[in-house]
Amino acid sequence: MTMKKLLAILIVGVLFCNFSFAIDLSEYSAEEQKQYKEIKKLKEKGITGKNYLKEEFWIKDKKNFYHNIAAFHTGIKGLRIKNKTMPILGIKVGRNWSWRKGEDLKEQIAFSVIGKGSIDNGEMGMIKSKKHAWNGKEFYQVTGSYENCNPQYWDFKECMHHGGSVHNESVDLNNISKKRNGTIKKDGDELWVHIAAKPVRNILFPENRSRKFHILQCHPKGNTITFMIGYQGGELFLDAQLTKPDKKRWILKKPKINEHRGSDEWTSITLHFVNSTDSEKGKISVWLDKNEKPVAEYKGQTTTKKRSKCRIHAGMYLNAALTAVDKHTTKDPTVWLDAVAVAKTKKKLFELIEKKDK
Repeated sequence: MTMKKLLAILIVGVLFCNFSFAIDLSEYSAEEQKQYKEIKKLKEKGITGKNYLKEEFWIKDKKNFYHNIAAFHTGIKGLRIKNKTMPILGIKVGRNWSWRKGEDLKEQIAFSVIGKGSIDNGEMGMIKSKKHAWNGKEFYQVTGSYENCNPQYWDFKECMHHGGSVHNESVDLNNISKKRNGTIKKDGDELWVHIAAKPVRNILFPENRSRKFHILQCHPKGNTITFMIGYQGGELFLDAQLTKPDKKRWILKKPKINEHRGSDEWTSITLHFVNSTDSEKGKISVWLDKNEKPVAEYKGQTTTKKRSKCRIHAGMYLNAALTAVDKHTTKDPTVWLDAVAVAKTKKKLFELIEKKDK
C-alpha cells in the first residue's frame, strides 16, 4: 500500500469518527440546528432507550438474547439467527433509520440514532427451519425491545411517542419525496399484500388495550396511516383511515393465547386495496388462511388527494410500552413473519410466495 493511499484512509477514518460534531450547520434551517444541538447533548450524556426504564428491566445479555428467544420457541438447541433485513417480496427494502448514501449520509450522521443499534444482535433476523416456517424453509423473527427506542431522531422522540414506541421494520426503499412516490403511487392504484404472522411472545394482552403491536402498515407522508395490521388487546386487527376523519377497524381474528402471551399457530393474511378518492371505485378486502370468504370488506372512498401515496412497512412497530404492568415484557415482544409480499395483481402476489426461498 502506498503512503498516499494510507493517508487517504486515515483522513476518511478521522472524518467519520468526528463527522457528527463537525457538520456545517449553516446548511440547515434554524429548527434543524436546534434539533441537532439537542441530539448532540443527548449523545454526550450517553442517553439511550435504557434511560426510560429501571435497570432491572434492561436486557442483560444482548449478544445472545434474541438468539435465545429463537432457540427456546423452536426447541432447536444453540440456534443462531442470521442477522438479515427481512425481505418484502416484490420491492426493494431497507430498514428504519438505515444508513443512506451521498448527501443524505451527511444528514444521517449528524442526526444519527441514539438508542437504536444495528441488527447485529438478532433484533431482526432469519431462522432456517422448514418445521417452523409458514411456507418453505425459512422465516423471520422480529423483536421490538423498548430499550432500543430513539430518544430523538430529528424532531421525532420515539421513546415517548404514544406512551413508548419502537420501530423495527423493513421499509420500501421507494419512499415518498420529491423524487419518489412510495409503494402506492397515485389515486387509482391497486395493491395486493400478503403477510403470514405468528405472535411468539408478549404480544397478546387482552387486559391491556393500550399496547399495540403493528406488523404491517402503508404510511403516507404525515401522521394519518392509510392502513395498518397488528395486534391489540389480544386481537388481530385492521385499521384503515379511509377519508379523514373517518377511521374504520375490523377485528380479523382472536388468536388462542398461550402461556407466553403469544399463539401456537400461524395466520396468513391477504389484503387487496384499491386506492381511490372515488367512492364508487375504492375497495378493501382481507382474507385469512385459505378461506375464500373475506373477513373484512369495504367499498367506498379509501384515500384523499393529499395522501394518495403511501409506503409499505413490515416488521414491528409497537406503542404504549410504558403502560406494561410487568416491564420485563417490554424487552421481548416477538413475532415470526413469513412470505411478506406485495404485487399489483393477485396472480403475481401468489407467484412471488410460491417462489419464496426455493
